[in-house]
This record gives sequence, C-alpha cells and structure tokens, in this order.
Amino acid sequence: MTALWMTLFNTAFWVGLHFGTAFIITALPKPLQTRMFDPQRPFFRVKAREMIFYRSIRLNRWKDRLPQFNRDFDKRHFRSDWNAAYLETFLFNTCRAEIIHEAIGVLGFLSLLFCLAEEHPAEYLPLYGSIAAFFLLCNLPFALIQRYNRCRLLRLREHTARCTSRFDSTYKKTGHPIG
Repeated sequence: MTALWMTLFNTAFWVGLHFGTAFIITALPKPLQTRMFDPQRPFFRVKAREMIFYRSIRLNRWKDRLPQFNRDFDKRHFRSDWNAAYLETFLFNTCRAEIIHEAIGVLGFLSLLFCLAEEHPAEYLPLYGSIAAFFLLCNLPFALIQRYNRCRLLRLREHTARCTSRFDSTYKKTGHPIG
C-alpha cells in the first residue's frame, strides 16, 4: 500500500481513536457510568506514594499548560460557588477522564494491525510500535493529572464535610449557626 494511503489511514485511526473512545465512554448509560467511575473504587484511590511521585515530577507546575476538552470542568476556572454536588461531579469526571486517556493509550496498540497491510509487515512493526508507544506516553500525563486532582478534590470534600457537620451540630445545639 502506498505511503500516502497508510499515512491517511493511520491519521484517521488516531483521530477516530481519540474522539471515538471519549464519545463511546461518555455515551454509556448514566447508571453504568456512575458505577464504573465511582471515585471510591479501589482502582481510583490515589496512594501516598503516588502523590510523592507527582510532587517529584512537579506535576502541579505544568499540569495547567496541557490542553483540555471538557468545557464543564475547566481547570482554569474552578467554580467559586462550588458545593458538595459540584465536587462529586468533578470527582466523577476525573475518574472518567482518567479511563478515557488510559483506554486511548492501550487501544493505540491496535495500530500495529496496520503492519498487516504492508508488503513486509515485520519491517514496519518497529515504526507502528513506536507510534503506539508515543501516543501512550502522550496520554499518560493526562491520566496522572486526573489522579493528582482527584486526590486534592477528595481532601477538599472531606474538609467540607467536616466543616458542614461541625456547623450543623453547632446549629442544632444552640439554634444559632455561630454558637
């Protein structure tokens, strides 16, 4: 197959993979998504060692320089009127975005099948393998950012819950929110 056609097919594959994966995952039924992308699931729990790693690579310094495609949760504009429901939705979105980026990275290795369209498939295996590895590495920072942000959002949610319960208990005892 000519190099031009393979380039066009490969480009279409990657564009389709990126946007198609995101579309398919976000189009799943809401109850299924709610179960799959629950931040309390063990897969989504961020360990202390991970946070040490994120600090060592100074993730907080460069994470906002990467592009994003989620208009509902723009990382540059955390809502000033946030509440518990907003945090829950944000946490859900970090889980879903993490899975989308990981799926794109893994499914990218399907591009190795393009070797079969070549006259000498083994010669092209390193090229297509390198392209797939490149796209995996390109999606990895986005997944790491989701995990980093989720850990911070969980701490914020816990802090908010403690403050709310303290406020509620004070109000119940005294009938006044200040005490």
